[in-house]
Amino acid sequence: MMHCHFGHPRQALEVLIEALRVSQQQSNDSCLAYTLAAICNLLSEVGSSSTAGILGKSHSSLTSMGTSLSNKQQLFVLLRGSLKRAESLKLKRLVASNHLAMAKFDLLHVQRPLLSFGPKASMKFRTCPISVCKETRLCSHLISEFSSEISTVTTDGAFMTSWLNNFLKQSGSLVTQDNEPGSISNPHQFCAQPSSIPRSVLQLVGSSYLLRATAWEMYGSAPLARINALVYATCFADTSSSSDAALAHAKLIQHLATFQGYKEAFSALKVAEEKFISVSRSVILPLKLQLIHDRALHRGNLKLAQQVCDELGVLASPVSGVDMSLKIEASFHHARTLLAANQFSQAAAVAHSLFCMCYKFNMQVENASVLLLLAEIHKKSGNAVLGLPHVLASLSFCQTFNLDLLKASATLTLAELWLSLGSNHAKRALNLIHGAFPMILGHGGLELRARAQIAEAKCYLSDPSYLVLQDPEAVLDPLRQASDELEVLEYHELAAEAFYLMAMTFNKLGQLDKREEAAASFRKHIVALENPQCEGDPLLKML
Repeated sequence: MMHCHFGHPRQALEVLIEALRVSQQQSNDSCLAYTLAAICNLLSEVGSSSTAGILGKSHSSLTSMGTSLSNKQQLFVLLRGSLKRAESLKLKRLVASNHLAMAKFDLLHVQRPLLSFGPKASMKFRTCPISVCKETRLCSHLISEFSSEISTVTTDGAFMTSWLNNFLKQSGSLVTQDNEPGSISNPHQFCAQPSSIPRSVLQLVGSSYLLRATAWEMYGSAPLARINALVYATCFADTSSSSDAALAHAKLIQHLATFQGYKEAFSALKVAEEKFISVSRSVILPLKLQLIHDRALHRGNLKLAQQVCDELGVLASPVSGVDMSLKIEASFHHARTLLAANQFSQAAAVAHSLFCMCYKFNMQVENASVLLLLAEIHKKSGNAVLGLPHVLASLSFCQTFNLDLLKASATLTLAELWLSLGSNHAKRALNLIHGAFPMILGHGGLELRARAQIAEAKCYLSDPSYLVLQDPEAVLDPLRQASDELEVLEYHELAAEAFYLMAMTFNKLGQLDKREEAAASFRKHIVALENPQCEGDPLLKML
């Protein structure tokens, strides 16, 4: 941990390898499991080039395979070996811990055979969500076998039955609210039950739900991500660490911002800040800055957005290889700020540098978002042809890692790029949008849904074969929905575009009163975008 903190991943891995060797010599299975989990976390956070060649020297089964294995493949061999050993010794906690480690591994790594031959050996090149769900479910089964390491089984579902009985007797709110000034209600208070379940077991089971929430966030299922975060925050708050509990609340707050707007999200954020003071800087503060930045961009306040970007960058350690996720977020928001300011070359340079950093540290999932950002930069700068290879590369990453919602967003960007190349591509763009609609409308947030609906309307208006007089609702209905959602987000630029298209459509229909009403709304958002008002904004007091 010390070596990682100071940015020396190779030395950290060498120390862990020594701990691995001693654990094997002493047959210390618990220490072995913790060491393997630490190695897994380390290898997922740093590039393989900085740790190459160390792991294979530590384990005889790796060197005896007669082939050169990558660090990921070596780690896979060790995790599977540790799991088999724990199962043979009937060490239930160790089995659950290994299942959780395997789920983390399967979440971010493509499954390929260690030894492959023939032309079809490497055809399957993508992650396996089924494996992640299976491993997390197997970890959760530990709750029915908690009384000893030798499988003393209690009645199935006894814990959840007692939880539900207690839930019916009392009432409470998951989104914590103040009972009285200065106090915060405990979301676990109304469901806590005196139980013989060991704390370590509850921590493991709770970790499986938190990992499920993270997995479903990646895969793009907002309802499943939310329900798993709710289960964790409700059932396992007393046994979890402050950082994990704060992370669960952060996921719920992010969900509020995406689906209900910033007002609801900032109300919950204020409560979370007071509740998790000890980990506020590491978990809550980065989330608050990200939300303030997104809202500032939507309102056109670029000065505030840049200020928040600087504060977000300061939170990360200057040491290379440390706080990588925070550094990526800071660079990503910086590029978006430059894009909003129409500084396209600078935004592209920041995004390209970010892509190189993600590639160096083997952060492939993040690369999908960065490639999509580069496509957005080229689209807004008027170079649609340059944006096509970037969005296609992003789609390839999304397919490999099963990032379904991001794939739908990339498909929408691809449609917008085709549409910008001319009206003769309108039908192709419309087919792409309609293909992505089930995912976008079912799991997308307010902004993504509004973008898709505006793009659909533009496709109809750009199609020479479409006649407004014959089917005006094909354009007006998505524009109304988009404008409603964008006004909740206070996204002035996109809202102005929606009202502009509505005014054009009403003008073609000869409905002058509705045209003037839409034009007035367009003018209101343009004025708000060009003159962002900071005075009197209650949310800015949170800075």
